[in-house]
Amino acid sequence: MIDNKKASKTNNQKKQKSITEILFTAYSFILFTLGILVVFFTKEFDVISLEGDKGEIAYIYAQFIGSFELLASFLMFSLRKLKGRVIYYSVVGLITTGFINLYLLSSLSDYIILPSVYFIFQIIVLVSFIVALIEQVKRR
Repeated sequence: MIDNKKASKTNNQKKQKSITEILFTAYSFILFTLGILVVFFTKEFDVISLEGDKGEIAYIYAQFIGSFELLASFLMFSLRKLKGRVIYYSVVGLITTGFINLYLLSSLSDYIILPSVYFIFQIIVLVSFIVALIEQVKRR
């Protein structure tokens, strides 16, 4: 009887992580790293060096974006183990935000030259969150 209880405890401890949990953890670490770089090393991390007052204002905006990335990383890390409707809403919100970011990147590319890495990364993120949403729907 005691051996059965130990066996069931070890089976529960070795539970496989879901794709959603893995993606949320990976993206939270990526966003945390990018947020730290943008907030504290704005001028070194920036692709285009700007000068004057308008450049300083642009750097402050970049730091706001970096602080948002830090907040988003903590949010994603805290949501990684949730289940049910909360995780559905979170993933759908991230997909919606991803499409908005893709639209903003395409409209920004009309004014400045953006590397295709931005677009490729955003598309990879969108596809991975769509896969996570499909996985969560199948688990239901």
